[in-house]
Amino acid sequence: MRGIDLAARTLALALALATPTLLPPRAEAQDAAPDKARDAWDAVFIGGRKVGHIHLRVEPVTAGDGRELLRVQVDSRLNIKRLDDDVVIATRYGTIETYDGRVLRLDARSLVGPNETRISGDARDDILPLTLEAGGQRRRVEIPWGDDVRGPYGPELSLSRSPMTPGERREIKTFIPDLNQVGLTVLEAREVEEVELGGDTTMSLLKVESQVKGPDGKPLPGMDATYWADSGGQILKSHTDAFGGILTYRTTKEAAEAPGSGSFDIVKASIVRVSRQITNSTGTRSAVYRVSYSGDTPIEEVFPADDRQTVRRATDGSTLLDVHTSGPRDGSGGPATVEPEYLAANPMLNSEDPGVVALTRQAIRGAADDPWAKAVAITDWVAENVREKNFETAFATARDVARDLSGDCSEHSVLTAAMCRAAGVPARVVVGLLYADDLGGFGYHMWNEVHVNGRWVAVDAALKQTEVDATHLKLNATSLDGVSPYAQFLDVVRVFNTLSLEPIEVR
Repeated sequence: MRGIDLAARTLALALALATPTLLPPRAEAQDAAPDKARDAWDAVFIGGRKVGHIHLRVEPVTAGDGRELLRVQVDSRLNIKRLDDDVVIATRYGTIETYDGRVLRLDARSLVGPNETRISGDARDDILPLTLEAGGQRRRVEIPWGDDVRGPYGPELSLSRSPMTPGERREIKTFIPDLNQVGLTVLEAREVEEVELGGDTTMSLLKVESQVKGPDGKPLPGMDATYWADSGGQILKSHTDAFGGILTYRTTKEAAEAPGSGSFDIVKASIVRVSRQITNSTGTRSAVYRVSYSGDTPIEEVFPADDRQTVRRATDGSTLLDVHTSGPRDGSGGPATVEPEYLAANPMLNSEDPGVVALTRQAIRGAADDPWAKAVAITDWVAENVREKNFETAFATARDVARDLSGDCSEHSVLTAAMCRAAGVPARVVVGLLYADDLGGFGYHMWNEVHVNGRWVAVDAALKQTEVDATHLKLNATSLDGVSPYAQFLDVVRVFNTLSLEPIEVR
């Protein structure tokens, strides 16, 4: 089975940004009785199947200086399938904040399979110092902050405290989980309409459209959502288009936690279908694809140009993507050195971990003292020694992979990158698409690029390829550095339900 990854992480991100974290029924009741804890439960459906729930808890707390504050905690749990394997995606977003919504402390945790990442920090003055903990490492960064920045549930809190009316527009600065950035949520209230809530129940609810923008002011792909709120500002239903439609409904604790009605396979749901089969895909040396894309991003940004791939316009006006294999001496060379981040250890690529270092020494023993020879030796070693090729682990750190030697393409890629860095070879992770024969299209995949001879050269340990075939389509390359290593995965979200590919020439 060819490695396909990223969908689980992308789903966690999509849910974090686009589904509502529902707040107490009315601000008046909250302000009048601040000592009462509140609970809200929502059931989550994807593709018509119940996959999990979201649980909000709000409770008053008293600070050491006597201030009355709120603790808000939002937990979500999703159970999905990745082909033959079951995966649990769990997130927890918590804040301590004032009654008017000013965030004092933030704590966010994501658990995908057995792997946890945590972000935490206490706001002070005009900054929020954030610490990322993953794979036994910590990384600290400061992001701009202000009293007007709200937590991940801020837009819903705004609705609850001050219900919107048709035609109203509202903007809320919002902390974006997993990206660990401050963005802008734009709410636009439309009309009141009759809405089905399940069980033959309908209600007159206000339709509110939501769009999340990143720090650059551009809409984040796949994060547009629609909420339906009652007269008290409670969101009783939400919808986002990702994965064929993610729906949430307000319900009881018992209904929210009840088992799902069927399994949702996130890998199969995220396949980019093609009009014709590609035979001998792993042996493909060059290919031309006709690209149809309905998103807002220029196609040249969706598929960045490099020595392997370029976008061009055909004489009939259609868009073509040319892809071919490329080795360590092909194409035009560039600078001999690269940014330090491609050699440095970070919380995801633990190249200084003793286990990773030991495996690196083992892999390059006997290899020539040459960057490309070391990269080839490491790629081959990872391909041969990551023995259990499963989809249970959605995104592990290199340290974890070095210990367990199991996983799919993401585990192959993080271990390959970390081992290359440990050997002194600059390396990064590539996020993109890969043709899967048995799934009838392109799925999401991760591989690597190593920097040799002034060139970034692709290698794929999951497929044991040091000359990567022409069915690898790159969307982005990342060092996985910083406090938001998952930001690059938005390029995967960008092409959900917006991209189709037609292979017109394959050799």
